Amino acid sequence: YNQAKSVDITMRDKNELSLLFVLSFFLAFQQQCVGADKECCSSILLDSDLAVHKIQGDKLGFYTQMGYYGARPAYRQQGGEFFIFYYEEEQHWIDSRYFYGASLFSKLVNEMDGYCLDDHNNWSFYNGSVLTYSEMLTSKCSKIEDVCCQEIKLSSSNSEVMTANSSFYGEQSKDSLGEFKAIGMNNGRYIYQKKNHDRFLEYGDRYWIVSSGVGRTSGHIHHPRGSVCPEHIEKEWQISDKNEDGQWVWKEDPELKITCVKQMNDMKPKLVSDTTSPVAQPYTQIDPVEEATTSSAGAVVFGCISMLLLSMMIAFFARRFYRAWGRGAQGKQLLFETMDIEQAGENQASFNKF
Repeated sequence: YNQAKSVDITMRDKNELSLLFVLSFFLAFQQQCVGADKECCSSILLDSDLAVHKIQGDKLGFYTQMGYYGARPAYRQQGGEFFIFYYEEEQHWIDSRYFYGASLFSKLVNEMDGYCLDDHNNWSFYNGSVLTYSEMLTSKCSKIEDVCCQEIKLSSSNSEVMTANSSFYGEQSKDSLGEFKAIGMNNGRYIYQKKNHDRFLEYGDRYWIVSSGVGRTSGHIHHPRGSVCPEHIEKEWQISDKNEDGQWVWKEDPELKITCVKQMNDMKPKLVSDTTSPVAQPYTQIDPVEEATTSSAGAVVFGCISMLLLSMMIAFFARRFYRAWGRGAQGKQLLFETMDIEQAGENQASFNKF
């Protein structure tokens, strides 16, 4: 009876230990598997108000996922040089000008450890001395073609105004008005070009500028703080002008407006019948096929389950190995007892006994 009771207790202990192993490994892999199976946005908009744009505007704009880092999606600024990634060491999201994992000189921090960047907004920005929380600084799932206009118009009623026998607008500034069309991206925003003119509107180092060439730091129309889309700015546009000393300065034009002519969603592809000459076509982004995403998620789940089963198997045999070694088993005997394999001699002895 005592022997039967002992066997019953041993079996019960084994069942409890097995259950503990299963629960332990399940909890260990649950967060990773659930996070890996979760689908995050491939295009992110990092935006804020004009105050943050003035200080850290070059780090804002549209980002596209570029692989993974820290077991989470990582992003690079479209047409820019900044990265956003999850920093495992401090369990939050940060920006970097250099590469994934570079935490030095980070100026934006999202204090949350969610799997997706847009799970929760708890952003702070470096204001020149300390990190400051901003409710207006947010990251959300967006594509630039759904937010910004691809074709815009710059206009001002002051372009025809005469003051003191001179025009409010100089020749170069006036020539910078008109309709512009997006031709690419820079610093997470559209670059625009005036139709049939060498005039470009782009976002530079925390400002919008209209100039005669992409990448120039001097121009004819300017906004000192900026935004993600130029048509969202309602005031503080400036034009170039000469002062009394003959120096070029910025002069504010309260009447200068930027309006949307066409958004990407409103544009339809045009068929071109003339094939005798090359035709420039706008860049078209192809969305990923949903089936591929589903297959990828299924593969991740299968991998997690396989890892869990493998870990349970290793733990089971490690426990048997430890018990066999504790009973003094060595060499082949230790291997046989670990794998629960009877030796040939023992089998023969059992047969002769019967």
